[in-house]
Amino acid sequence: MTTTRGRRNPAKTTSHTAVRKSRSSLLADFPVRTAFVVAGVIGLAALGIALLGPRRFRDEIVRPIGALAYEPLAAAVAPQADRAWAETRAWRDRVGRILESINTAEVRDQVASRLSDWIERFRA
Repeated sequence: MTTTRGRRNPAKTTSHTAVRKSRSSLLADFPVRTAFVVAGVIGLAALGIALLGPRRFRDEIVRPIGALAYEPLAAAVAPQADRAWAETRAWRDRVGRILESINTAEVRDQVASRLSDWIERFRA
């Protein structure tokens, strides 16, 4: 006796494949390759620290890489920073004079009295 298989409901088949496609699209959208690369780099760094020791790893690997990355950046930014510092000299002097004029005993007493009035208002 052979049994005949019933036909699948087309609605169930399409909904089942839709669920399957959505799961696979989630995995396809997630950057799995990037996650593997990050995990690999972290693992290699941990292995390097374990084999070389933290001080030697820092001195022989981290500092040279930092120097290679920092020096060109500093060379490119330094002239612009010096120019910006020179251009803001007048503004910095003016702000300094304003702050000096505010920093007097009379102003400090006024600020203290206003603060105490404000605190008293909230206590009542």
